[in-house]
Amino acid sequence: MQIRRIIISNQAFIRLIRFCSFFIVSLFLLSSCATPKPDTPEKPFSILPVTDSRQLPGVIVELLRQADTQYQQENFSSSLATLERAVRINPRYPEVWSRMAQVYLQQGKIEQARQHAKRSNSYIKNNALLQEFNNNLIISTKLGPLN
Repeated sequence: MQIRRIIISNQAFIRLIRFCSFFIVSLFLLSSCATPKPDTPEKPFSILPVTDSRQLPGVIVELLRQADTQYQQENFSSSLATLERAVRINPRYPEVWSRMAQVYLQQGKIEQARQHAKRSNSYIKNNALLQEFNNNLIISTKLGPLN
């Protein structure tokens, strides 16, 4: 009787080991099939091809993100309204004016785009990439209609 209990308990133990092995192997296979996460977080969409200043206040950064999202969704009037809110908070951030220039350009409002790019340049202190972006926009709008 005692031997039978030992055999049954050994069989139960073996079943437990098999189940755990199956479970571990299944987890390993599932984890190897999962898509790997990128090492660097994905950069959020921005209207501008240049990086914003790190010195922008949080409220402005949030409004710029919101405007970028609206622009990406082709909701240009909402994007402009959001950027105008940022200008009312503080009109001296060149990133806001450049974004507005890009939205106006997208809408085909060439003169407004040019004016906003020039306004952005008037506030730039040390962002050569943003100034180059604005200058390219100004030059391209003087050359004629964009396709």
